[in-house]
Amino acid sequence: MEHFYEASRAYNVPVSLLLAIASRESNMGLALDGNWTGDNGNGIGIMQIDRRYHSGFTSNHANKDHRANVLYGSKFLADLIAKFGGQLTPAVAAYNAGYAKVQNTVSAGIDPNLVTTGQNYAFDVLRRKEIVESILGITKASAASMVILPLLITGFISYQIFNTQ
Repeated sequence: MEHFYEASRAYNVPVSLLLAIASRESNMGLALDGNWTGDNGNGIGIMQIDRRYHSGFTSNHANKDHRANVLYGSKFLADLIAKFGGQLTPAVAAYNAGYAKVQNTVSAGIDPNLVTTGQNYAFDVLRRKEIVESILGITKASAASMVILPLLITGFISYQIFNTQ
């Protein structure tokens, strides 16, 4: 769990969303083989980083390096969220189906789920996110505070550094 919290803080992605993706991708690792691979050997680790599209990462990290896997998957997802202007549904769909494919469907006014595995990937992941939040007791207020608190602390420390003489 610590890797998910670290990644959540590092890339400002809700921990519940990261856990939901790991749940869908690999059943939190339980669906993977002994080499921590899935998808016919193409998906690596708990976040199922696809070696065909992320060879720079997969060739340099061990399959069972969970920390690196979660951090990389989180950064990839954060980048997708930014590309889609903060919209989670297309970003999550693109985590599965690729940015270009999802961007084309969104531009055409088509549900991005239709180009994903099972034609329900984003819907399923976002539903899992809600379940994870209920299990962890995460409310909208507590989720916001998890993002804001580090910023407040950083601001306070910066204020103290620059205003003490």
